[in-house]
Amino acid sequence: GSKAEDDNVQSLSLDVEEEKEESGLVQNSLQILSIPRVRFLFLASFLRFCSGLMIGVWAAPYYKQAFPDSATEYAVVNALIVGAMGLTSGILGGYLADRLSTWIKETKEEQKNTSIIHKYFDEQSIPLLLPIIGSTLAIPAWYLTTHTAGTTTTNAFEIAMFWLAVEYLVAECWFGPTIAVLQSTVGASKTGTAQGLFVLTGAVGNLAPTLLGWIYGNQIDGGSASSSSSSEVLANLLGWGVCAGYLLSAIFFAVSVRADGGTLEESSKTN
Repeated sequence: GSKAEDDNVQSLSLDVEEEKEESGLVQNSLQILSIPRVRFLFLASFLRFCSGLMIGVWAAPYYKQAFPDSATEYAVVNALIVGAMGLTSGILGGYLADRLSTWIKETKEEQKNTSIIHKYFDEQSIPLLLPIIGSTLAIPAWYLTTHTAGTTTTNAFEIAMFWLAVEYLVAECWFGPTIAVLQSTVGASKTGTAQGLFVLTGAVGNLAPTLLGWIYGNQIDGGSASSSSSSEVLANLLGWGVCAGYLLSAIFFAVSVRADGGTLEESSKTN
C-alpha cells in the first residue's frame, strides 16, 4: 500500500512540475511578445524568412526553366554564390552591427542634434539599419536576376548570376543584427525563449513557398499562362513575391526601431 501511495505522490509531483514548466514557457513567451519592438521584429523576420525560403525552394526550378542549357553551370555557380556571398554577408552583418553600436555610443552626445541616424536610432536599435538597407537593396537585385532571361541581352545567364550574387551579398546581412537586437531587448533571462520564438517564425515562413507553388500550379494547370512560358510565370511570381517580402520586412524593421524597446529586466526593476 505504501509503495503504491509513493508512486502516486511521485506521479502527481511530476505532473505538477510539468504544468509549471508549461505555464513558465507560456508566461515567458507572453512577456517577450508584450514588448512592441519584439513583435515588429518577429513580423519583419517572418516576412524576411518568407522571401528567403521562396528563393531557396523555387530559384533552382526557375533557373533550370529559364536557362536549360546552363543547368550544370547554375548548380556550380549557385553553390559558390550561396557559400561565398552568403557567408561574407552574414559575417559582415554581424561585424558592422557591432561597429555601429560602438560608433553611436561614442558619438551620441556630440551628434545627437545634428545627425539623422542619431535622432532615429539608439545604441540598442542601430544594428537594424543593416537589415533595413539590405532588404531594400535586395529588391532591385532579385527582380533583375529573375527578369534577365526574358530579354534579348547576350550573356543573359552570366548577368542573372551577377545579380543573384549581389542579392545574396546585400540580403543575408540581416540575421546577426536582428538576433543581437532581439537578445538585448528581451534581456539575458529570456534569451533562450526568444531564440525559440525566432526560429518558430522561420518555420511558419515555410508556408510562403508552399503558397507560391499552389498559385503557380493553378496558373499553369488553369491555362492562364497560354501566352507566356512556364518560366515567365514563375519569374513573375518569384519576382513579386520575394520583392514584396523584402519591402514589407524593411518597413517593419524600420517600424521596430521606433517602437518601445524597454527590456523585461528594466520593467521588472521599475516595478
